[in-house]
Amino acid sequence: MYIENLVEMDMFTESFPVRIIYNRDKEFTYPSHWHNAIEIVVAAKKSSNIVINNQVYFLDEGDIVFISGGDIHSYPVSPGSERIFIIFDLHNINNSNIFNEDFPYISKTILIKKDTNKNLHFQVYKLIDKILNEASNIGPGSRFAVLAGIYDILAIIVKESNGAVELKSTHRKDLLYRIGQVVEYMESNYTEQINLKETAEKFGFSEHYLSRLFSRVLGIPFSQYLSKIRIKHAAQRIILNKESISDIAFNCGFNSISTFNRVFREIKGCTPLQYRKMQWNHVNKESGADEAYEM
Repeated sequence: MYIENLVEMDMFTESFPVRIIYNRDKEFTYPSHWHNAIEIVVAAKKSSNIVINNQVYFLDEGDIVFISGGDIHSYPVSPGSERIFIIFDLHNINNSNIFNEDFPYISKTILIKKDTNKNLHFQVYKLIDKILNEASNIGPGSRFAVLAGIYDILAIIVKESNGAVELKSTHRKDLLYRIGQVVEYMESNYTEQINLKETAEKFGFSEHYLSRLFSRVLGIPFSQYLSKIRIKHAAQRIILNKESISDIAFNCGFNSISTFNRVFREIKGCTPLQYRKMQWNHVNKESGADEAYEM
């Protein structure tokens, strides 16, 4: 999992598009990012701060935030606090359109206060606790139980969230979601010959509009973003295996060695061969220690 121009990537390490985390790091912090997945956050212990669309919100212990896909959020240091995260990609869980009528109700970010929204809070918190218990004792049927809990929470949000405080977004969420789809497509197909025109057509944009959208939302042109994805994967392959530099270049979507070398130097500040040598020297130096650790 990492952040690339505010977009959180590689969120789910397995094919199951759900992550459940009880974070006990008293000095936890996480920079601004957004994703298509829905994120439910609980201030599990002590008060906690969260920033959503550049606005800071104070959470009392027990408060819940339902963050819909597309809202930019971050977690500043809140000393002594603990948090629960339940993150899930509903579009991957459900590939059909049977819930389209309910999506408008879950496309807004809301704050559920423990002391103000007592009934709503009680119902949602009870389900979160149930999901946590299931996730801590994984066995046959656990994934069904987790999904059932998530669907129950969504049903309650749709039916009974009128009293909760809506945290307004300053962004066009539909555009953020669609640009997120494009980024995911580029990540999955970087080895292929991807170009702006065909990608724009695939996702229903004009070529000019997608180009402008990339620069405005992600702060970087389409071609440059694609190059960064390819170089990131190429750098990993340079370190982890003994493929030739030319094979890595072509396997990562580049048409020529000269282009690969030029782009690699622009992004990494050195040639691919220099990068391999530096990384291998670092590994050899580390191997002199009593124990080796993989991070």
